[in-house]
Amino acid sequence: MIKKFLYLLMPVIIPAALAAQTEVVSPDKQIRIVCNIDTVGDKQVTYEVFYKGKQFLLPSPMGFQFSGGPILQSFFKITGVKKQAHRGSWKPVYGEKEVYPENYNEITIALVEKILPQRQLNIVFRAYDEGIAFRYEFPQQAATKPFTIQREMTGFQFTPGAMVWEEYGHEGLYNKVPAPEIKFNCELPLTVISADSIYAAIAEGGVSNYPKAYVQKGGGRTNNGMISISLRGEAKGAGGYVTNWRMITMGDRPGDLLEKNYLLLNLNKPGVIKETGWIKPGKAMRDNQLSTINSKKLIDYAQVHGINYIILDANWYGPPNGEDSDPSKINVVDGKGKSMPNHPGLDIKEIVAYGKSKGVGIFLYVNRQGLERYMDRIFPLYESWGIKGIKPGFVNVGTQEWQQWTEDLVRKAAQHHLMVDIHDAYRPTGLSRTYPNLITQEGVHGNEQSPDADHNTKLPFVRFTIGAADYTPGYCRSNLKNTWTHRLALPILYYSPGQFLFWNETLGECHERPELALWREVPVTWDDTKVLQGEIGEYAVIARRKGNDWYVGGITNHESRTITINCSFLKPGASYEATIYTDDANAQNVNIAQRKVDASTVLICPLLASGGVAIQIKATSINNNQSR
Repeated sequence: MIKKFLYLLMPVIIPAALAAQTEVVSPDKQIRIVCNIDTVGDKQVTYEVFYKGKQFLLPSPMGFQFSGGPILQSFFKITGVKKQAHRGSWKPVYGEKEVYPENYNEITIALVEKILPQRQLNIVFRAYDEGIAFRYEFPQQAATKPFTIQREMTGFQFTPGAMVWEEYGHEGLYNKVPAPEIKFNCELPLTVISADSIYAAIAEGGVSNYPKAYVQKGGGRTNNGMISISLRGEAKGAGGYVTNWRMITMGDRPGDLLEKNYLLLNLNKPGVIKETGWIKPGKAMRDNQLSTINSKKLIDYAQVHGINYIILDANWYGPPNGEDSDPSKINVVDGKGKSMPNHPGLDIKEIVAYGKSKGVGIFLYVNRQGLERYMDRIFPLYESWGIKGIKPGFVNVGTQEWQQWTEDLVRKAAQHHLMVDIHDAYRPTGLSRTYPNLITQEGVHGNEQSPDADHNTKLPFVRFTIGAADYTPGYCRSNLKNTWTHRLALPILYYSPGQFLFWNETLGECHERPELALWREVPVTWDDTKVLQGEIGEYAVIARRKGNDWYVGGITNHESRTITINCSFLKPGASYEATIYTDDANAQNVNIAQRKVDASTVLICPLLASGGVAIQIKATSINNNQSR
């Protein structure tokens, strides 16, 4: 990735000390992490987290349980402390902001057991302005031969009264429950609100050679508000091994969690792809008929309507789960895996050439079985065909082996100039900073399940706290439960550099509706993002900037409400023309109105139940002497 850094590194080595408590504070002094070693009893290591002077986490456990070895959690002493600070920023290939700040203070605490076998463990804590992160390191040492971690004993001991939004299964629904009531294998991210109204999102970043984490209740010294990490299988390691980062984004309101979600990216390595000009985020449509004729029709529509890609989805090379299906050969079948004698034919090379002449690229779906068997063969083949990207489906996720396999998939795709949109269970851990060809992923209860407005108003503050999700917004299907304008606003609210629109829809009269001019122009990546207002499961209003223009999306749950949009986010002294899309009184059509706006404008927007508002704000004059 392109980088723009201002570094201030201040490593300080503190000799081994007798102090049983060590802390690190964020650069803005608002977040504090305290690491403790019990001075009595079994000398367990714990950590606490404070936000703006209020305690968010009570002393919470740390450590590991190994296969064939004693638990590594107790009888520690501190042998050294290393402190350093980082001040800087970096410019992504694409993102929700033009530049991401990266400021933190870090402390590495070196521990050793006082009892045999005197194993060593380092814990690295980082206090960012946006939240906290920590991970474990296993130094090279005689006492630690190759090992197998059966359980990570990290816990999160909330202060009493904490509530969480639980979700199970990678495409599940979210429910607000008391923290002690969550069950086994609750998915991350986990959004939390404390009794003191501290909002937080627990997640994991920097995932590579380590199992996926879930959370579950219990595991601590009390049963009040304690949750703990549950790994998807064992982790095998040796000296020099490091775990994933455990991360907590923190804020005063739900919108802070989305605005600060770049914290996840900051926990990953900088980009390794030297030339990134071929990575071009964009909007896409699906060819669900899988024919040359239909793909060309879609390409013609795409060229006129601002769509950048067409995807040939499942069944273009045979049944996706078939033992004999080969994704290097065309073999179109129906949804039941049966051949279609009267199919009009599919010629991918012809489609690619036609798309190229119209400025439209082609993506291909490949199921996990095809990737597991043929990855090294099909990636160079697709590159030779001129394919722009792939959509891996139903990839195995979670275990140490499959986590590493997924990273290898993205890395190998980059070697052949293929963008990637991973579907089904995969969720972001920040890998797209290192490999920006990973433009998006699913891992969300999205449009294909026809979710209601209550669910949609939760997503910005739960799933999107860790980055992009391929929600696959639809517009014309009769089973969609929300109003026209609610649907229209979703590509503004839901960030996805690969925005797959009109999912499972066949071109028809609906796709020429006048309000879809907004989808023709709406960007998929942004220079700035501001959550103007919102409450989880009630409503959300988000403003995003591209260049000098702004887009605002607002949605409400099953209740009607009136929202007030203060346009103070606009550049002072500049003039703008706003196109405002709202539902008519009967939710049968979309009203389109235009008006002049500036930074002093206040817009009053009544929303129907399950409704929304979408606004395009185009600059007409900009005073470059004024700062935005």
